[in-house]
Amino acid sequence: MKPSLINWTLNTINPKLDVFTSPYDMRASIGQLQTLPPLPGIALQIMQLATDPAADAAKLAAIIELDPLLAAQVIRWARSPLYAYRRQIVNVQEAINRVLGFDFVFNLAFGLATLATLKVPKDGPIGTRSFWTQAMASTRLMPILSNQMPVEHRIPHSQLFLPGLLHNIGYPLLGDQFPKEFNYLNNLIVANPTLSIPNLERFALGVDHNMLGSWLMRSWGMPKPIIDVVYHHHNPNYRDENHQLNLLMYLSDSLLGTLGIGDGQLQPYSEELLSMLNLSANAADESLDKLNDMLENIFVTSDMITG
Repeated sequence: MKPSLINWTLNTINPKLDVFTSPYDMRASIGQLQTLPPLPGIALQIMQLATDPAADAAKLAAIIELDPLLAAQVIRWARSPLYAYRRQIVNVQEAINRVLGFDFVFNLAFGLATLATLKVPKDGPIGTRSFWTQAMASTRLMPILSNQMPVEHRIPHSQLFLPGLLHNIGYPLLGDQFPKEFNYLNNLIVANPTLSIPNLERFALGVDHNMLGSWLMRSWGMPKPIIDVVYHHHNPNYRDENHQLNLLMYLSDSLLGTLGIGDGQLQPYSEELLSMLNLSANAADESLDKLNDMLENIFVTSDMITG
């Protein structure tokens, strides 16, 4: 993009550029933050339950029901069109036992609880509605892709949910801590639909949601696989102990981008990447076709959560 066009686009979004924080100042502002939002108490209790050998649906339900809003969200999720369960669900334990299962509710409740403290606008390409749509689509698409891999290379579904749900948590953190910059970036993305969102972030802010999100995940003591995916999920060249999980996340974002979902809409993937995941192009296309059948329900559920 030529400098003159960049300046024209920026001024179209906000003629008063002097009210916007420059990239240098943005980095400085981040450096001056003394504390990050704490991990909510409910989320901490759910994490602690993971080490309890006697953990069961009753114990998980008891923790979730300490937060009436979280309990309502879990029950609404079980009642959502995604599951088409036609009988009445009246409490969290029923949602676990009859519809969702322990592992899913454990991950779902933890994800919902961690995000509850971050106050972010609903609308726009990085608002909470878009965040939840991409998050839910990711948690659906990644297991489908994993199932297409040879059995010995598959990543267990239990290891896919939280990375899929939380990999873009840097956007809610940005909106919570820097609402002016968040709104500016939202508008910048709308005005530049042919430019990749991560590139626009770095251009406009000098940082990106990967950096912010991984910072929050470290402060919350999250497991290394989640931290790695949050930081590297737009980097297909990352190579370390969790690079297969990261490649699967990268591919999921790229495929969702072809449907106009999320921040991977201009993110290409290569035959080499597919080969490293032991996937074919046909397998990727078939996985996306399977997800297509779920999209309407994903959109409805996203609206339900953010509404």
